[in-house]
Amino acid sequence: MTATTKLAVVLGAGQVGSLVAERLRSRGLAVRQVRRSGASSKDVLVGDLADPGFAGEAGRGASVIVHCAVPPYHQWASLLEPLNEGALHAAKTSGARLVVLDNLYGYGRPSGPMSETTPVAPISRKGALRAKVAERLLSAHRAGDARVSLARASDFYGPGVTLSGVFGERFFQRVLAGKTAEVFGDADALHSYSYAPDVADGLVTLALDERADGEVWHLPVAAPESTRQWVQRFGRALGRELTVSKVPALALRFMGLFAPAAGEMVEMLYQWEALFVLDDSKFRAAFEATATPADVGVEATIAWAKGAFGRRVA
Repeated sequence: MTATTKLAVVLGAGQVGSLVAERLRSRGLAVRQVRRSGASSKDVLVGDLADPGFAGEAGRGASVIVHCAVPPYHQWASLLEPLNEGALHAAKTSGARLVVLDNLYGYGRPSGPMSETTPVAPISRKGALRAKVAERLLSAHRAGDARVSLARASDFYGPGVTLSGVFGERFFQRVLAGKTAEVFGDADALHSYSYAPDVADGLVTLALDERADGEVWHLPVAAPESTRQWVQRFGRALGRELTVSKVPALALRFMGLFAPAAGEMVEMLYQWEALFVLDDSKFRAAFEATATPADVGVEATIAWAKGAFGRRVA
């Protein structure tokens, strides 16, 4: 890194964090990725962000920090707040701008499309946690302790996305093996799905533009369709019709006995029971951004899934 090269720190190296790091490097920034496990290297720092000492080291020298790290789903109650306190500490001690990837849980059950002005009204434990963390981060910005912006996205899909409410590893393993496509709630209710590369692009846009500071932003998504329509798109990309089957809450509870993350999904099923649509017009207007067309994203995702899961289910 030269004296004039800006350093970006990316917290998390998973489904989105790795994409963000790639994009920032392509923009000419030096990038330090921070992860909780694995091997350290020149550009990768490994440790626990809940430790203030490590968090300070993680942010050292950064001009911007993009926070994509998230604890295992079933450990949110104990780890989500300490993890975000670590991210905030890294920003405070380094003076870096902090861009945080958030989700829509804090809005609770929406009565229409969700915009950045939709009231925060969580109806789940995880939603209340997300809302509490978001307010903590935004209050730090208002107090002048750090420069923070929040970027919200809906349920992920895309190449490399294995952890997702619907379009994750289990979905692709099943449909590539000729089984039904499992969905939650009302398959015909409109639902926004966020393409992971679009999420990464949006985070990079905010990371490189100080107009993002102090604001909540909804990242660009394709026009809303029902989950059934999304399944049909995946079927067309596979060259065959996919049949939809609903996963009942009781089945998720049973699965949770063996896979805790599945059990944690039960309280979030309301998101698929009615309209769950993201309004991204504020971001589009401010940054002249667009989302990847659904067919393009689905084709790329199926090409990846065939390579990732095809042999495993053959």
